[in-house]
Amino acid sequence: MTPAIISEPRPGFSRFNLSPFWGLVTTAALLAGAIWAQQFLYLLVFLAIIILVHEGGHWFFARRAGMRPTEFYWGFGPEIVGVDYNGCRYGLKAVFLGGYVKLWGMTPTSTLPEGIEEHESYRAATHGGRLATILAGPFTNIATAVIAFGLANYIESGNFVWSSGFVDLWSVIVGTCSALWTWVTSIGTYVGAVFDTSGSTEVPVRFLSPIAQAELSGWAVSQGWVYILRWFAILSTAVGVVNLLPLPPLDGSHAAVTIAEKIGHVVRRDSSLRVNVAKLEPLAYVTLALLFVLTIGAFVLDIRLGSGV
Repeated sequence: MTPAIISEPRPGFSRFNLSPFWGLVTTAALLAGAIWAQQFLYLLVFLAIIILVHEGGHWFFARRAGMRPTEFYWGFGPEIVGVDYNGCRYGLKAVFLGGYVKLWGMTPTSTLPEGIEEHESYRAATHGGRLATILAGPFTNIATAVIAFGLANYIESGNFVWSSGFVDLWSVIVGTCSALWTWVTSIGTYVGAVFDTSGSTEVPVRFLSPIAQAELSGWAVSQGWVYILRWFAILSTAVGVVNLLPLPPLDGSHAAVTIAEKIGHVVRRDSSLRVNVAKLEPLAYVTLALLFVLTIGAFVLDIRLGSGV
């Protein structure tokens, strides 16, 4: 068992844990990154802000809707540090690959843990409350992208116009959708390029692997605040838009289920109708597998053909 430092409870706070072992492991990994792969640390900082903003949106609107989040973490895996505050545990975990807010009752039949009342669950909230909670994550990312684009334009031109941020946001969304459509319609060429060891197959569109994203992050930092803000905004837009796709386990799928359930209540005039998202679990595995395969393919192409940054 990993040793941990545990504090005495204080008013509002309780069960403060600190794991020296995982703290040292993570610190060593960050120091190694700072020495040999500084650009990855820049990417990590960008993603940390984006994901914390995303999860913060879920957390805030969940509480507004009457739900009780029980965990709010940056990272996955072993806990480095954590503290309970007013019924929710906040902390940092060792694997910096994302974050999450824990809500209970995401399916109609799931069992609630001791201490969580039915009225504090996700399924007990109104459809409006559930929809706001789910959409808050991606839309906070989109909102911060608009602000970042606007600030970049202000630094560059001296004029702060909110509409400029929306114009840049829309350009990124349109470009991303166009690239996705090109990829879908030329999937055979893309797959062929991944397996073409000679590198002679031309790819009409490519995804950025973490290697290319890290190189772009390092380049943006070297260019100053205008490029830092614009690259941050592009990443934030990507996270927000991708999460709006109606594919389990992305936020868009939960939003689609909530909307479908509400329509069913209105059409059938039956408020007891429930859509069991647990039945969509196989599709969630398919989505995760597809994302994994795309990431591996992006790695292969970036290593073989170069990131192009």
